[in-house]
Amino acid sequence: MRYLGEPICAVVAETEAAAYEGAARVRVDYEELPAVLDVEEALAEGAPIVNEYHGNNYFTYEGHHCRRIRFGDVESAFAAADHVFEWRYQSAPIEHAPTETTGCIVVPQPDGRLRIHSDTQACFFTLDNTALILGTPFNKLRIVGGTVGGGFGGKVDIAVEPVACVAAMLTRQPVKYVYSRYEEMQVSSPRAAERIYIKDAVMADGRITGRKITLYVDAGAYSRHSPYGTTKAAAHLPGPYSIPNVWADCHCVFTNRTPSSAMRGFGVTIGDFALESQMDRIARELSMDPLRLRLINAYRDGDMKAHRKVAEGTALVEVIQKAAEMVGHELPAEYRQMSSMDRASMDREGR
Repeated sequence: MRYLGEPICAVVAETEAAAYEGAARVRVDYEELPAVLDVEEALAEGAPIVNEYHGNNYFTYEGHHCRRIRFGDVESAFAAADHVFEWRYQSAPIEHAPTETTGCIVVPQPDGRLRIHSDTQACFFTLDNTALILGTPFNKLRIVGGTVGGGFGGKVDIAVEPVACVAAMLTRQPVKYVYSRYEEMQVSSPRAAERIYIKDAVMADGRITGRKITLYVDAGAYSRHSPYGTTKAAAHLPGPYSIPNVWADCHCVFTNRTPSSAMRGFGVTIGDFALESQMDRIARELSMDPLRLRLINAYRDGDMKAHRKVAEGTALVEVIQKAAEMVGHELPAEYRQMSSMDRASMDREGR
């Protein structure tokens, strides 16, 4: 067991009552082993290894221990800055709590195939991953899905299908496996908890000249979709701002917690919370209008992103201007005249 709620055995019965009775008779002897529950502690030297499949408490990206961004010279930006601000941001796991809990029905077919009726959000993910876990050819499974009683990303993973398939293969009978509400809350994949450190080099006029980000994503005990979510987080940094020097390390970390996965824009949602909180705090430190700070630093069409892609179709400047107008937030004429299409609408020398 690598986390509280990991499946240990399956009880197959003809009625729900009999299944519960059988499960109640299972007795397990546990040997307690060292656990690690904090992302930074998990990466420390000598930390207990969460699972042997990876061999490390981090997901490896093309030979690196994290997703990385290296753009410009961040340390030089800090040395030349009028201000350096650094804050930490933290989120907790979030459960999707769909109206319909996770479940499936597996029906053995006369030709040896298995027909899987699932409330999955991702039929092909479910087919591929179930086949890989069972070690069976893909064409031996058929997924029937498309109707989801609430998902929000929580039904992208496969959880019940492989277990139900094994039971159906052993009994040659249809098998239903549906989480109770307790199981849904305890075992299904939550949004990952994240810890983010953001350090900014800022000039007196509000220009951000350097941004350094260290992100830790708690994947839990296994790599479900959190490695992809961590990549999405890295792709979203440093936010919709033109910053000439960017450094980021985005760690996907294994801990002895419930495996996390997709939820409503995962990889971006918590990052946005941290990035925009950072902008508000910088504005307060500089006694500056937070919308003006964003207008000064917003991407313009033609700017080079930290990922070495040219920004186009940005429109952030116009969105901020329209939002300010709609809520009666006064902006000086020079800020109202800015445009994301006109890179000369403000002094961007050295950016």
